[in-house]
Amino acid sequence: MDFNRRLAAYDSVSYKGIERRSKPRIYHPFPTMVEGMYANGQTFKSQTVLDNFGVGGVYLRLARHVELGTELEIVIRLSTNPNNRTNGASVVMHGVVLRVESLPYGTCGVAVSSMRYHFL
Repeated sequence: MDFNRRLAAYDSVSYKGIERRSKPRIYHPFPTMVEGMYANGQTFKSQTVLDNFGVGGVYLRLARHVELGTELEIVIRLSTNPNNRTNGASVVMHGVVLRVESLPYGTCGVAVSSMRYHFL
């Protein structure tokens, strides 16, 4: 099974506790490009999808681990059609990793706090 299908197969919305956020979140797998540095010091540029996002940041999955405090640049394409690369606005977000969770298949879930963003 290829990496993208393994990521998609993992249900990250398994938390069943009480919602503690004061702002609503959007749960939609928008196509996303992430640039930053892995925990081993290697820079990367990786395509993934969002698990959710809101006013304060995003949660997404990456192929390998990143460290807490790592700065990431995230480009989110706000389109419901993953095959159409021309329609839909895009948002560039610069953020810092607040939480890293180990997930199946050696992947990690990453909570990123938004430091600044702008529409393309």
